[in-house]
Amino acid sequence: MRKLLFIITKSEMGGAQRFLYELVTHLDVQKYDILVAAGGHGELFEKLESSGIKSARIRHFSNIPGIKNLLAFLEILRAIIKAKPDILYLLSSEAGFTGSLAGKFYRLIFWRKKPKIIYRIGGWAFKEPRNFILKMVYLWAEKISAPFKDIIVVNSEFDARLGIKHHIATREKIITIYNGLDFEKIKFLPRETARQLLLRTKASVSAPLIGTIANLYKNKGLEYLIEAMSKIKGQISNVMLLIIGEGPEREKLEKLIEKYELENTVHLAGSIPDAFQFLKAFDLFVLPSVKEGQPWAVLEAMAAARPIVATNIAGIAEMIENEKTGLLVEPTDPAYLAEAIEKMMTHPSLAHECAQNALEIVKDKFDVAEMVKKNEELFL
Repeated sequence: MRKLLFIITKSEMGGAQRFLYELVTHLDVQKYDILVAAGGHGELFEKLESSGIKSARIRHFSNIPGIKNLLAFLEILRAIIKAKPDILYLLSSEAGFTGSLAGKFYRLIFWRKKPKIIYRIGGWAFKEPRNFILKMVYLWAEKISAPFKDIIVVNSEFDARLGIKHHIATREKIITIYNGLDFEKIKFLPRETARQLLLRTKASVSAPLIGTIANLYKNKGLEYLIEAMSKIKGQISNVMLLIIGEGPEREKLEKLIEKYELENTVHLAGSIPDAFQFLKAFDLFVLPSVKEGQPWAVLEAMAAARPIVATNIAGIAEMIENEKTGLLVEPTDPAYLAEAIEKMMTHPSLAHECAQNALEIVKDKFDVAEMVKKNEELFL
């Protein structure tokens, strides 16, 4: 039985946590002894426990250089010594940097025991909307730690090319593995049920409904979507936008809603567990991100056969083909985004055709079995 130790920086459910959860719950427990270590006190721990996956907490993760990084290093090293893994699987930037250093140190002090170190990144941190100095810190952290990693997994060819371009690693070391859905388990609520549960009032159930599922982070570009709604408010009668998610940008977004007088048009629904269930409530799914890897929300919207408007960045362009499976727009451009939303909302034949094409593509190209198989090949 091969021992797998997964380490991830945060336990609040996001894209990296979703990938980790899908992977470990689809691995054969007869073949693998699995332990997941994560920072924080998020939902990931509850989901792992309910699935019978062992977990542990890393208390000192921090994205600010300092004493906590050293303490996290010692925690991870202790976890490696205790678990004696065959595979050390690191997810997200800080876990990747600190964990690979700990893994390398473990190899030095226990030279006969050499776990394979795999690092999976769902979008490079140096591409996030940060100041230049922080971007350089993240870039050089990737460059410095890359030699300690045996394999780097990305979820888009865009990020593979970006890693090569910035001399983080060679093509041989960077492997692209797309995210995948379990089509036997993913279930959507009927349209009317989903709309009534989300909108609460029957008077609103018939309104044209645009929706998105995104944590309220700067990366998600939600301010541009709100500004776009201010431009189309008078063009589409009674149109509404529902944003499912929570995060540090809430106050800023609330002020924007007030600024554009969209209190009756744009609604922040907060976090909803398994929010994908409600996707059929939407007449249109929009993801206006400025930085992504390969977003699960888009995969789920494709599986729910929803028309999609998304930004033409990173892995999204490898999921959505413009005018065929959705509409792609450039990021940070509210006017262009509003134009695409209006086009999709006012051309039902285009919306239907794109949604059906997207459903076929997601089933053919983004299946969880393929995702798991390709990861297992790395374990050998």
